[in-house]
Amino acid sequence: MPETLSLPAPQLVAPREELYFYHVNSLKIQEHPTAFEVYNALFSKRSAWLGAAFWVRDQISALAGVAKIKGFEGKRKTTLPEVGEKLDFFLVEHIEDRELVLTSRDKHLSVMTTFSVDAISEGALVRITSSVITHNWFGKLYMLPVGPAHKFIAWNMLRNVSSTFSVLK
Repeated sequence: MPETLSLPAPQLVAPREELYFYHVNSLKIQEHPTAFEVYNALFSKRSAWLGAAFWVRDQISALAGVAKIKGFEGKRKTTLPEVGEKLDFFLVEHIEDRELVLTSRDKHLSVMTTFSVDAISEGALVRITSSVITHNWFGKLYMLPVGPAHKFIAWNMLRNVSSTFSVLK
């Protein structure tokens, strides 16, 4: 995949060397959707197990005084969000056709997830880049199960993209 070497770097919550967690998932597709269209495709199907995981997360995190986030609504927004607006539990930090940057910040950690769509010779490369910094011991403890689970969740959500757009082999 040599064409990916010149792609712009995604936005991160902090410099790479300061991150507690960093993960990128990608998928090549034939179409050229906007980053917001990709976001909507990611959540095009409700997931009972993901809803249950967020419920458990909220119950445990509340014991440490962390705000409940309630997961993903499942109801997709049809109008383009603006900077400062919420998309599910995320705050929109930046939005343009090819990049959507979302954050979630609390006392235990700060998360930034960047959805990017970059043109490549065969179509487009969709990337989901997640970066996390922890602020205290609970943030580090929280990321022990969430880090590995996040990789599975991101991969599974990309399957929703592949059912909306044509995947390149």
